[in-house]
Amino acid sequence: MMKIFSAAALVLTLMLGISAMAQAKANTVSLYTEAVMTGDIPALETLLAPNYWHINANGHIQDREHFITTIKNREMVIDRLSFTNARTTIIGDATLITGNGTLMGRAEPPLPQGLMRFTLVLVKNKGRDEVVLFQATPVIPSVDCADGNCKIQ
Repeated sequence: MMKIFSAAALVLTLMLGISAMAQAKANTVSLYTEAVMTGDIPALETLLAPNYWHINANGHIQDREHFITTIKNREMVIDRLSFTNARTTIIGDATLITGNGTLMGRAEPPLPQGLMRFTLVLVKNKGRDEVVLFQATPVIPSVDCADGNCKIQ
């Protein structure tokens, strides 16, 4: 009887741990999207890994310093950044999240608007998740988009 109780407690603990880990990842993504949309520089400085790379929907690539400067100087303003159909893969201390969603905003070079395929990579650093990579790719709306399999523009 004690073995059954111990096994049940272990399964419950593992389930709660996995659920909490998934929730932490979701919270990091939500905090990231909110900080990008509101231009919250202190939040971005906390959320972004030192080796962060931002690959925008227009193909423009920026390191952490240049991305934060672009947001701070309002050279890029994101009005809407939403994620749906997220798929998550965890490998060691890294988490790969991919899905589709909407990007609306302005930047130089100009940003494509609308439906995108997003990829984020999170890494665990000193016990907390940091965003190390963001990439947005414009996609074409299609029937397959409902499950995240959109065609690339």
